[in-house]
Amino acid sequence: MTDLSARLCRMSPRVDALPLSSSTLSSPASHVPKAIRRVRWGVAAVLATALLAGCGGSDDNTAASGGQDSAGTTVTGVVVGSYFANARVCLDSNGNGRCDGGEPSTRTDDNGRFTLTGSAAGVVAEIGTDATELDPATGQRTAVSAPLVLRAPSQATGVVSLHSTSVVAAMQLQGLSFEAARAAVALAVDVPDASVLADFNRESDAAVRQRLQQASNDGLQRIAQALADAGSSADVVAVVNEAARADRYYQTKAPYRAPQDATAYEAPPSGFTPVYTEMVARHGSRGLSSLKYDLAVYNLWQQAQADGALTPLGQRLGDDVLAIMKANFLLGYGVAGISTPGYGNETQVGIREHQQLAVRLLQRLPAYWQQVAADGSRQIQVVSSGVDRAVDSANFFVGSLKTAQPALATRIVYPKAPAPYPDTGTAVAQPDGTDRFLLYFHKLDKKTDAVTNTNDARYVTYQDSLAYQAYKKKDADLLAKQANLMTGAQATAAGRAVLARLFTSAFIDKIASGTYTFANTGTMSFTSSDGQFSPTLSGDGATVIDSLGAAGSLLYELYVIAPAMRDEAGVDFAPYMPADDAQVFAELNDASDFYDKGPGMTEKGEATYKMAQILVDDLFNEVDAIARGDRSHAAKLRFAHAEIMIPLASRLGLKNVLQQVPLNQDYSYATNPWRGEYVSPMAANVQWDVYADASGRLIVKMLYNEKETDFQAACDGARVAGTRSFYDYAALKTCYGHRPA
Repeated sequence: MTDLSARLCRMSPRVDALPLSSSTLSSPASHVPKAIRRVRWGVAAVLATALLAGCGGSDDNTAASGGQDSAGTTVTGVVVGSYFANARVCLDSNGNGRCDGGEPSTRTDDNGRFTLTGSAAGVVAEIGTDATELDPATGQRTAVSAPLVLRAPSQATGVVSLHSTSVVAAMQLQGLSFEAARAAVALAVDVPDASVLADFNRESDAAVRQRLQQASNDGLQRIAQALADAGSSADVVAVVNEAARADRYYQTKAPYRAPQDATAYEAPPSGFTPVYTEMVARHGSRGLSSLKYDLAVYNLWQQAQADGALTPLGQRLGDDVLAIMKANFLLGYGVAGISTPGYGNETQVGIREHQQLAVRLLQRLPAYWQQVAADGSRQIQVVSSGVDRAVDSANFFVGSLKTAQPALATRIVYPKAPAPYPDTGTAVAQPDGTDRFLLYFHKLDKKTDAVTNTNDARYVTYQDSLAYQAYKKKDADLLAKQANLMTGAQATAAGRAVLARLFTSAFIDKIASGTYTFANTGTMSFTSSDGQFSPTLSGDGATVIDSLGAAGSLLYELYVIAPAMRDEAGVDFAPYMPADDAQVFAELNDASDFYDKGPGMTEKGEATYKMAQILVDDLFNEVDAIARGDRSHAAKLRFAHAEIMIPLASRLGLKNVLQQVPLNQDYSYATNPWRGEYVSPMAANVQWDVYADASGRLIVKMLYNEKETDFQAACDGARVAGTRSFYDYAALKTCYGHRPA
């Protein structure tokens, strides 16, 4: 055994691996060989030899002897990416994550299958460069180019995969039960619990299969790269553990997680049928909003390169920042339905989010939509903020409705925009289907939206918007809370930890001391592959790196946007942002959002969400019309932004959302349930389904992110007896103090 092999074999026993992210499978060949193409092959090959041949285990296809109960449990299973052949598999009797001598082991057959006999234990699969992978879709067999280690818990040994490995990791790292770990991983991959540990190559639901394959593909790449980067003296278990984390902390940039089982929705009481539905939705997953974080980080990286201050991992950062920058410059170019290419647009992930959201709306109320299609008198109203990504989301959603049910095409209407505004001087015309007061109330502007007539129904909203904007810019308590977030000890420590993986300590110290500061200054230009689109943009210098916390937070911003841009940029920033540090920056970002657009400080009252009253009123007003017998509207679909969804959730008083914090205390995950990833992920949505009986009585169900959700606690008395999710509309309206318009 070589010295390197001996060192690797003495490493910590736990091996856990599965990042749950999002590389797109562009072809059958995009499994392991393509996924791990970027690793440094020399290190990978050495690690493969040390890991898979030098730790005392049998290297043949027979169960090893050495004290095992050969008459014990028989385990049959399969090792999947596609299917791994000639992978070494063992019953991990001592729980050290290795196939040791004395543990029953074997090699998988050409189809990735194995049989082992011995005492009940979890399963380990060591996949070396002598293994191959069979793609069942094409029959293509490719060599594994870098080593992998996968595990399965003793409770579910039939399929050894990245997903089973993640379940083991969740059990060990978070202390979860098997059932809780499986549920957590299923949630992270966005699939049903029953599917996450199955052979996803045989999954009948195409969407579920794709998500499992994408997560698997991304995980294989991350583990292979992490092992290759680790070097001969690294703790391989620690390296793989970090690559395995399922809890990635994407905050409000989290791609949307759709519910998996529409049949689980509670049925309405007997005699009630759907008569109306309405929705408010955030736009889908997008790219960066402007040339800010990427340019500032790139300027920092260029200085480190000039100083010779890059670590091996840091050397890769520059290319990845440029890749995500270029993807944002060109975002939406050549994509049908994107208004103007460039920063801020929806990505392919975001487009699919709204297309699929529309399909599920039809599936949830199938008989209702057939009635709407047959009844030529009812309208589906579509309204947005007028901002490109909200307009585009509306168009993709509506296009999906029309594709799924063409007869609805003639029912779509775009109401006239509120006018004339400003109400003094020259009015600014807005396109049909635009309502800034309703869906952009956080940024109403005197040039386009001024309301001076106190009798105008929108006067209060305009004043509330101005008050909110003044609060954000001038409130001393808010500014103090915000200023302390990225300069505190927590942010500083996390920032140093992130930077230490990328740059030398001397370079980091220059940032900490203020010797080095960076900003989004300079001009960049990129050209599309067809040579027809060459945007040039300059940074405004307003996004500054002047502390370790600021540096870490801007890297975090690139980390959280990468999953939404997997189709366009194809980069993974997880290697640059360990999950523990991502959690720190997620909490700090949540704190910032909590204070300036969420529930906020107790002493500030409704400063952050009073302006959302117009939207709450609009939800009720639509149902009021149904109650009056006016059924001209079949649905109202509204498309907006996080800055609308977050105040709306507070104004509705949703449980675990409206929990303010006193000025003398600080928001934290430990003391407050508010989470941006729940309140406003990409494509976040509120939907109300309205039902009526023969007498005309109305009941309402609310869905938040397509999950049945309670109205504010004070309205529990309005819940229909014997139901979980239905509320008597008359009682609900009284509870909220709504008065018909």
